[in-house]
Amino acid sequence: MASGGWSFEDDRGESVEVAERPRRVLAYGQAAQTLARLGVPVVGYFGSQHQADSGTAAVAGLDVPSVGAGDAVDQELVDSLQPDLVVGVTYAGEVYGVSEAVAGKLAEIAPILLIRIAGEPDLKDVIGRFHALAEALGGTAEDSEQQLSDALARLTSAADGVQVLAFSGGTPTDAYVANPAYWPTLRLLADAGVTFAPTSAKGGWEVVQWTDLGSSHPAGIYLYDQRPNSLGAEQLAEIPAWSELPAVAAGHVLAWNPEPPLTFEAAAASADTLAAAIAQQQTG
Repeated sequence: MASGGWSFEDDRGESVEVAERPRRVLAYGQAAQTLARLGVPVVGYFGSQHQADSGTAAVAGLDVPSVGAGDAVDQELVDSLQPDLVVGVTYAGEVYGVSEAVAGKLAEIAPILLIRIAGEPDLKDVIGRFHALAEALGGTAEDSEQQLSDALARLTSAADGVQVLAFSGGTPTDAYVANPAYWPTLRLLADAGVTFAPTSAKGGWEVVQWTDLGSSHPAGIYLYDQRPNSLGAEQLAEIPAWSELPAVAAGHVLAWNPEPPLTFEAAAASADTLAAAIAQQQTG
């Protein structure tokens, strides 16, 4: 590597080393949102196979080109953007969202750097990793951890006595119940005092039939996956076993994004939204 070059060790323990600080970053949608909020411009972004399957690759808040999602990545468009760094996310060491073949093609154009976003890391640590990367890439936007600490304190004050369940819409017959221990965004809320319905999942999800959800996983508030690959509010409303749940009938349902921007500000907003919902549920 040339003297004065740029390097960053990613969450695989691999050191990305280039001659100069990257200035044209292509990133997975969640990482692109995060970096943009931290003052690092991106030239484009890609999505996951979930987005490809749903026909929706666009990511809210990003006004740069989408190069596609999953296996439907437009390599010519990637080439035209001339990225000098690809920032992806990982769950277990993989380049999440794309096949090994697509990841290999991206790696031929620019080095790939991965941040782990689920499993063992705490959310504050994940956010800290993006802060470190943004700083290394020249980002200057402020993102206060104190803002999150204050929001979590408010959540702790509101959280007593209401059980919460987060899930992905799955299929017309099955819900995919989220395991809070696996998802750092949910684990942070649990650590602040939110009671989540227990699951038997070892990884991210437990599959539960809609007809059994109310008895096996009772909750006062439901958080449903708002991503396009999940059943949306209108589709859920067509499932009788869902619509008949007391909390659902009472309107105690919130959209939940399992892939939020990984910033203290975004996490604080989510905590405050849930705190307000809990307060409303407690007052009827």
